[in-house]
Amino acid sequence: MNKMHKNASKKLKIVLDVSKTVSSTLDLDTVNDLILKKAIWALGTDHASLFLPDDSGKHLMLRAAKGFTKYEMSNLAILESWERINLQVARSKKPIIVNNLKSHAIFKKEKLPFSKKELPLNSFLSVPLMAKKNQIVGVLIVSNKKGHPNIFTKSDKELLMTLGNHVSIALLNAKLYKGLEDLFISTIKSLANAVDAKDPYTRGHSERVMRYSLAIAGKMELSEDFMKWLKLSSLLHDVGKIGIKDAILGKEAKLSMDEVKIMQQHPIIGINIVSSIIGSERIVRGISDHHEWVNGKGYPKKLTGDKISLEGKIIAIADTFDAMTTNRPYQKKFTSKEACLEIARNINTQFSPEVTRAFMRSFSEENHIWCMPSDLNR
Repeated sequence: MNKMHKNASKKLKIVLDVSKTVSSTLDLDTVNDLILKKAIWALGTDHASLFLPDDSGKHLMLRAAKGFTKYEMSNLAILESWERINLQVARSKKPIIVNNLKSHAIFKKEKLPFSKKELPLNSFLSVPLMAKKNQIVGVLIVSNKKGHPNIFTKSDKELLMTLGNHVSIALLNAKLYKGLEDLFISTIKSLANAVDAKDPYTRGHSERVMRYSLAIAGKMELSEDFMKWLKLSSLLHDVGKIGIKDAILGKEAKLSMDEVKIMQQHPIIGINIVSSIIGSERIVRGISDHHEWVNGKGYPKKLTGDKISLEGKIIAIADTFDAMTTNRPYQKKFTSKEACLEIARNINTQFSPEVTRAFMRSFSEENHIWCMPSDLNR
C-alpha cells in the first residue's frame, strides 16, 4: 500500500472513530466534551475550542474548550478577534488556517491587555460546523499544532472539515434531544404543580422534594443517570393524588379509616398515570415506594429493607422532611432541626440508615447546623 493510500486509510479510521464516539450519547455537554477531545487527538494539537450560537442565533459564543490553562482560558475569552474570526468563518462557510497568529492582520488590529508573548496560542485551524441547507451549527477551532513541522496543512484542513460534517450531526441531535428533554421536564413540572395546587398546604412541595432528593443522592455519590431519573421520580412522587377527591386532600380534620385507605392508594394511582411515559420503569420505583417503611409497616405493598428501591428510600426522607417543615391543618410545622432529629429517631423503622446519614450530611452542610446524632456519625 503506497503512502497516499495509507494516509487515506488512517483518515477514514479517524473519521469513523470520531463519528462513532460523538454519536454514542445525546447529552449536549458530553457531546461537546467528546468533540474537543477527539479533535485534539485527531489533529495532534494542544487545544480545541467550540463556539455555538447564542439564544438569539446572531452570535457565536465560546461554549467549551479543552487543553487551556486557567490563565490561557481567561486570555482566550477576552480576545474580541474570535468574534471576527467566527463571523468570517460563518459567512464564508470556509475554514481558516493561521500558522503565525502573532503577526496575523486580524490580531494586529486588536489592542490586547497583555503582551503578544502571552497569547494562549500561536496557530489555529478553524472550520465551520454545517447542517443541512448550509445552516451553521457552530465553529470548531484546534490550536497549537504539535510535532514537526508544527504548522497546519491542507491535509489537516480536509480532515477537520470531514470530522466537522460528522460532529455537526451529533451536535444537532444532542441539541434537539436537550430541547425535547427541557420540554419534557417543563411538562413534568407543570403536572407536579397541578398536583400541588389541589392542596393549598402543599404548594411547591414537589419541587422541594425533588431538590432534597437530589441533595441526598449527591451525598451518596450516585451516578448522573440515576440522578436524572430520580429528578423525574421525585417531581412526580405524588402525581397519584390527582385521582384523590379534593374533599379528602383538603380535609382539615383527621381522616377517617376509610379516607386513609383511599389516600394510601395514591402511589398505585401514580404508577398507572406514568406507565405510558417512555422510560417509566425508571420513574415508577420512587413513586410506588416512597411511603414504604424499612420495617414493613408502610404502604401500599408493605415492603421491607432491600425490597424497597433506593429511589423510594431517598424520596421517603425528602417527602417526610418537607411535610414536617410545612404548616398543615392537622400539624404545626417543625423547625428544620426538629424535623431532622425526628427523622434520625425513625432510622431502621421508617428510614434506611445509609440514606438517613446522607440526608443528615446534606442538611448539616446546607443549613450550617450539625444535625448528626452521635450514633449515626459513623
